[in-house]
Amino acid sequence: MPRRLDIHKIVGLLEKSSLVSKVEILLVDEMERRGFYKLRVILIPSKFKLDIKFIRTEQEFLYSYQLYAQAAIVRWDNEPNYPDLENYPHHLHVGDTIVQSPLLGNPENDFEKLFRFIPQYLTEI
Repeated sequence: MPRRLDIHKIVGLLEKSSLVSKVEILLVDEMERRGFYKLRVILIPSKFKLDIKFIRTEQEFLYSYQLYAQAAIVRWDNEPNYPDLENYPHHLHVGDTIVQSPLLGNPENDFEKLFRFIPQYLTEI
C-alpha cells in the first residue's frame, strides 16, 4: 500500500473526463500511517456534483463516490457492510437499494467505469 496518495495524479485523471467541469481538493490530511482525502467534482451540467473520499491506512484503502444534486442520487463505496454481495466489499447505493458494484478500489481503473455509469443518473432530477 503506498504511503501517500498522489492526489494531483487523481485530479489529472478526473479532469480527463468530458463530464468534468472542475475538480476541487477539499481536504488532504496525511500522517505517517494514514491519509484522508476529499475532493469535489463539478460535473456538466453543473447542478450535479461528485464528492470523493479516500481513506488510506497501512491495512486498507476505503473509497466513496457520492453523486448528488440537491440530494444524494447514488453512492459507490467499499465500506465492509454487505458480505453477501459477490463483489464484497464493493457496492452501490441507489436509494434504499444496495447492489454489487463493478469498482475494485483502484481509482485509476475505477474512474473509467464510474464515468461510464454516471450519465444514466444525470437525469434523476
